Amino acid sequence: MTSASKTTPHRPRRPLRLTAGAVAAAAVGWSLIAVPGAAATEQAEPGAELVFEQTAEPIGGVRPGDSAEVSFAVKNKGDAPATRVVLYLGGSQGLEYAKKYSNCVYEEAPAQDEGPARTNAVCDIEQPLEPGVVYEPGEPIGLKLLDRALYERLDVNILAGVNTFPDGTQHGGGTDPVLKLVARTTPEAPGTVHGGELGVDITAENTADFALTGSKVRGAAGRTVEAKVTFANKGPAWARNDVYGPIGVFDVGIPEGTKVTGVPEFCEPAESAESAATYRCTTPYNYADEDSERAYVFGLRIEKVVANATGKVAFVKGDNRWGTLPFDKNRTNNTAEIVVNEPGGGASSGGTTSGGTSGGTTGGASGGTDGAASSTGGTGAGTQLDELAETGTTDSTLLAGGAAVVLLAAGGAAVAIRRRTS
Repeated sequence: MTSASKTTPHRPRRPLRLTAGAVAAAAVGWSLIAVPGAAATEQAEPGAELVFEQTAEPIGGVRPGDSAEVSFAVKNKGDAPATRVVLYLGGSQGLEYAKKYSNCVYEEAPAQDEGPARTNAVCDIEQPLEPGVVYEPGEPIGLKLLDRALYERLDVNILAGVNTFPDGTQHGGGTDPVLKLVARTTPEAPGTVHGGELGVDITAENTADFALTGSKVRGAAGRTVEAKVTFANKGPAWARNDVYGPIGVFDVGIPEGTKVTGVPEFCEPAESAESAATYRCTTPYNYADEDSERAYVFGLRIEKVVANATGKVAFVKGDNRWGTLPFDKNRTNNTAEIVVNEPGGGASSGGTTSGGTSGGTTGGASGGTDGAASSTGGTGAGTQLDELAETGTTDSTLLAGGAAVVLLAAGGAAVAIRRRTS
């Protein structure tokens, strides 16, 4: 795992964390079929021990519509054959399997808790794996990168003696021939490192347009108004952070002459901000699906009428993707404004006025469309903060939602890339 990002001393409220068992399930998204972590306790063949060679590099230089191939080498380090073997494949939601093998069961696992959607397969390997022998798939695992692909990952696990298919051999998952493992004839290189799981990161050349929208509100002294700020990922790709933390972090400046009476979820005072009247807001999770948005509604009591009082909304600088946004090439919508009592502005836009105190609420989590529509007024016309550097896109420790802490460690597998041809 990469080192943790620099954070402010006071972090926004976070959702309840998953239990260890639930996190393990969410890591690969097995909602209808056996979870590798749980199945590990069922390894009933005491002499078999299956491990992967850790020799791969992340895949880069591919685009949506391209194909990528992942191969792996698994060795039985034990002293007895593995006679009942199950292979688990867990792909991130920007991937699609090029083939559907007849001895594999496939599942599109929806987003759950803090984890994004996954595309999974469980394969019944009907062959013994002899001790001391290194096996490879008869052909590499073919993957297609979807239009939403950006920071993707394929997790691979293999277990012996697992009762995943209690009724015996499982077929009917696809129409392609059986996926088999074949013994490798070349000797294993001295000093080869092995591990229990394998993860291969795949970075596509794609973009995700993160946007902020503000609002314009009006009111007399003593009145309370609701000012809405909207975060949106306009796509075309979904995006996730490279650390366990929110991918969208932005500061909301509170306009002069107003006092905050209602704070939306995932926002709190920004203690390290230049202005004391600033709130730091985040996305709920470390990923944001394409075409998703979330509204943050602040209750503001107008203590004193100040014409054209303005608070700036902008993404903040950080050490990881939550601050640098290397995937966001459109800088025109990375800042916005909350404007109170704009001269000649007429009726309020994107906010409401009331006589009482507003509680300020938000709708659904990012990764799905929020129930509140985005503001139609007061869109910031500024550019992205100068310090938001467009850094590189290759990453070898991608984390997936709330299950990030238990994602399979990025390891090694032989990989090949097949580019799209016109």
